Amino acid sequence: MFTFLLDLITEKGRGIHAYSAVAKAAFERALAEPDHAAAFYFLATSAETFVDRHERQPLSSEELEQNFMAFQDDIRALEAVAQDSKAEQLAVLNAIVKARIARTR
Repeated sequence: MFTFLLDLITEKGRGIHAYSAVAKAAFERALAEPDHAAAFYFLATSAETFVDRHERQPLSSEELEQNFMAFQDDIRALEAVAQDSKAEQLAVLNAIVKARIARTR
């Protein structure tokens, strides 16, 4: 359900343009899949924030890899509970958001 975003990042080269494409795709999917809109919105805004933060400055391959790994971990966690109860999905989404905020402060 969410892993197509990882494929998109990889297909686009894992750079700024890849995250821009992921943001657009995730926003579109949020509208198409209202049961998972919050998760797709989070992924879209995470990708968009990455683009905004790094658009005009060079990034090391290490920074790109770290961001990709964190994004991948978030997607895999969401994927793991995609068919679980709404309460479990929300609990995982809340944990992911909290961890993301802690990492980026």
